[in-house]
Amino acid sequence: MDQLAYAMLARGLSFLAVFQLVLGVKFLLGARKLNAPWANADLPFTFKGFFGEIKVLKDTFGSGMRELFRGKSAAVANDIKLAALPLDPGDVFACQLLWAILLGVCGISVMLLIEVEFGYVLAGLFAFAFIGWLIPVVQVQNLAEARQNAVRRALPFAIDLISSAMAAGLDFSAAVRYYVERSAPSPLTQEFGITLKMLELGSNRNDALKEMAARLGIDEFRSLVNAVIQGTEMGASITDTLRINAEEIRRVRVAAAERKAQRAPSLMMIPMALFIMPAVFIIIFVPIYLRVQSSGMAGMF
Repeated sequence: MDQLAYAMLARGLSFLAVFQLVLGVKFLLGARKLNAPWANADLPFTFKGFFGEIKVLKDTFGSGMRELFRGKSAAVANDIKLAALPLDPGDVFACQLLWAILLGVCGISVMLLIEVEFGYVLAGLFAFAFIGWLIPVVQVQNLAEARQNAVRRALPFAIDLISSAMAAGLDFSAAVRYYVERSAPSPLTQEFGITLKMLELGSNRNDALKEMAARLGIDEFRSLVNAVIQGTEMGASITDTLRINAEEIRRVRVAAAERKAQRAPSLMMIPMALFIMPAVFIIIFVPIYLRVQSSGMAGMF
């Protein structure tokens, strides 16, 4: 009976090893196809390698998962919009399901290699599947946060440049075009480029700025747009409004940096308590303990 169980286990591990090898090759080849969907998009690696499988899972389970996780679907859609990814919540849910299955299989393989009891195998399956379920949505959230941070860093300089161009005699559209053409490619230049196209197609400036603020999801830019709209209605100078808001955004950035710096000592307590303090105690007390042991006084304690 034991020989039969070990033979079945060896065959199962061999199958899982070949299965994972084929998946790895499929992932690498799928991510490198130049004519593949999403090939030119700045997507996380979890989406690029298995675009065909994600499409099948989306068509099969996408609508049902969106209905089942309505609140999560709205949050994922917001993160996708902030990250400017060519996806929808169905793609993300399908990718989560796919990677939960793949990492669940990897978890089974690992647990079979180190422990053959069914309880450990089941625990490994759920643990790895949970990690695979989290990875795609966490990557989308990280991309959204990174894009917002990049916009926040570039926003004061962009406002200064646009306001200087307007002070030199250009109108708002020409000043935005000047910034887009003279600046390095970035998320902010991309968004201003979209706004510029909307203006060229006849959209109202205030409406175009409002849509840009909705795409960026940054409070500082919303405040800037509201100030520009109110200044326009009151007849104030847009150039002065832009300059004042650029200084305000810089002050907000400095305040945020100061808050992060003030949090640093409290955050350092965790690694100090976990790694540094035990080493200090060992260095201090181990020589004392060894000396007490060698002096014969250990029996007194």
